[in-house]
Amino acid sequence: MDRFLGGQFLGPFFVCLVGFTIAYLLGDMFDRFKDLIHYGGFGLLGLAYFALKIPLIISQLLPVACLAGVLLGFAILNRSGEVLACQQLGISRLEMAVPVLVIAGVIAIFNFVLNETLVPITTRQARYLYEVELKRRELKGVFAHQRIWVRERGGFISADRYDARTSTLRGVTIYQLDNNYALRDIEHAVSAKWNGSGWVPENPTTFRVEQNGQISPLDHFSVFGQSLKPTDLSLLKLDPEEFSLWELDRYIRSLRRKGLDPGGYMVDLDLKYAMPLACVIMVALGIALSLDPLPRSLTLGRSFILAIAIGFGYWLSFGLTSSLGRSDIIPAWVAAWTPNMIFTVLAFAIFLFGEER
Repeated sequence: MDRFLGGQFLGPFFVCLVGFTIAYLLGDMFDRFKDLIHYGGFGLLGLAYFALKIPLIISQLLPVACLAGVLLGFAILNRSGEVLACQQLGISRLEMAVPVLVIAGVIAIFNFVLNETLVPITTRQARYLYEVELKRRELKGVFAHQRIWVRERGGFISADRYDARTSTLRGVTIYQLDNNYALRDIEHAVSAKWNGSGWVPENPTTFRVEQNGQISPLDHFSVFGQSLKPTDLSLLKLDPEEFSLWELDRYIRSLRRKGLDPGGYMVDLDLKYAMPLACVIMVALGIALSLDPLPRSLTLGRSFILAIAIGFGYWLSFGLTSSLGRSDIIPAWVAAWTPNMIFTVLAFAIFLFGEER
């Protein structure tokens, strides 16, 4: 019976996962259609780009596919009366739920491993292909050892962090070189904010490096990062999915050691743990909606629409709480875990209510 119920879930689950992935890719393709036409992205380069996005798409769609798989699989069982027959044979709803929940736990572990191994690598490479190789934008810098390094006219710029929302560089240092490529000046500022035409440094200091190695302070301050634009930094700002868990944790600790606020990265760190559990929660909710003591009237079409509606509500709640957390309105752990807690309570309530009927 466990194998039968597991198979009844896995079949629709894989079909939904493949279908959702294809729909996501088609939507992304139409969303970027103008760029693909303009830059000639309908060749091998475009094919490689969309192939590299598949691991990220799968990791994001696994919870919704789990929910759809449960609702569709058990809709078939309810339509033929097999759920009611199992209960008449003395098989409780909890016994029918356990094998499916175990499979959901395995899927959640797979999702966590996927997000920690393949997703960061392929997502970074996909963005590089799209922004640099396809759109032919110049990559002026790199993100190395948790710092941003950018090649600038006459030297290099190093920064601890770039806040795209406020267009602000944190912990920024400029290394000016002479004609012989030797270090000449070091310019440092606590932060530098883009005002639309240039960078405005906060508490700037300048030092001159003499040929004998001595360092002396200077009173003047040159034009700060005059050849660097926020658009150049957009290529260097890593999205949360481009970090593995240990990389993100190390980056946050590095920012805190330097006295910088990690901001929304704290929410993203908790989401690394919370998101894989969504697979189990969605399956639990689907089971609670499907395994009613009385025969359900859900058809396959209604089950599919219900799965889409619940999945949309789940992602909407995640988007709302994550935005509140990144704005420091609520704590990071509350922002990351509130949707999971709400839908878990909802699943238990529906399950217990059905048992009492």
